[in-house]
Amino acid sequence: MRLESVGAGRLVVAVVLGLSLLAMARAAQAAQGPDSLAGIRLGQTVESQAGKLVPTDADRAYHRPYLGVMPVAAFKGFRSGYVDYGLCAAQGRVVRIKMNYADDSLAFFNRILEALKKRYGEPKEWRGNAFGTLRTWKWSLKSKDGLSVSLILMHYAGEDGAFTDGNSIRIAATDLVREEEACHAAKGDGKKSAATSENGADIDALGFDWFLPQ
Repeated sequence: MRLESVGAGRLVVAVVLGLSLLAMARAAQAAQGPDSLAGIRLGQTVESQAGKLVPTDADRAYHRPYLGVMPVAAFKGFRSGYVDYGLCAAQGRVVRIKMNYADDSLAFFNRILEALKKRYGEPKEWRGNAFGTLRTWKWSLKSKDGLSVSLILMHYAGEDGAFTDGNSIRIAATDLVREEEACHAAKGDGKKSAATSENGADIDALGFDWFLPQ
């Protein structure tokens, strides 16, 4: 009887250990970040994914002159989208993908949010506002290729043109973005001093009213 009890105990321990390892494996898999969105892959060039993009003349990202912007071709379930790609460290390499969903309802946003939580775990950062017009969740993850990936899901229903209306999702290879920024800075095209305006004039000499609406 004693031997049978010992054997049963070992079996229980083995089962518990096996279930724990399975849970850990599933958790590790769930934490693995994405490297593609709408069939477009981070780290690959715009040329290699040309059929999914709309070729345009070089259009630089706002406030990021080291990145180009290219629209995404029509894609079912999305109303629009674009990619940011490198113009310095790796010409044409996709570093960010943003897609705007066709369904702009809050109910759809919540469905996407729950699906992302199940796949990648709880988000690490909240960037919404107190009024509920802006809801933004951010995950910081690692892709299977070791890329640091930022995943952002956003819902906006306000009147500020600085934000995209409706629901949108964005993934970015943050290390690749930094490589482009560092390359740009190394070539002497870095950011200007914060104490200087765009045309080189001293801010204090202009007077602060210069920068305010009248």
